Amino acid sequence: MKKVRGKELDLLLIEELNKMIESGYNIAPISRSTVQRRLGLTSRGTLALPERSLLIENAKNLQMKNAGLSLDGKKKRNGLKEQNDNLKRKIEILEKERDALIEKMAMIINGAQARGYDVEEIMMPLIN
Repeated sequence: MKKVRGKELDLLLIEELNKMIESGYNIAPISRSTVQRRLGLTSRGTLALPERSLLIENAKNLQMKNAGLSLDGKKKRNGLKEQNDNLKRKIEILEKERDALIEKMAMIINGAQARGYDVEEIMMPLIN
């Protein structure tokens, strides 16, 4: 496998940090060593560059803020309220997406029935 370097490594780093932020602090806590392992890097100095180190630190702070933790890793009441508000917003967004997908599915089913297809027969393999 070819070693990743330069801009390509920076892009992989950003992508991996975004995945870790999305996964959350409990599942994928961000530190330089965990990022190094997840990227499959052998040299510890690769992520020690100031720009990369700053990316990791900012991602770590964002992840901790999203988890309702202070920078020293302790839970704080305001942080938990913010986290709860963020989760409520995510739920609203996901519910809207679900409703839009159900609406699209209903349109597809209605179109298929209008053309004379037996939708129940077509869907039978998916139901069982």
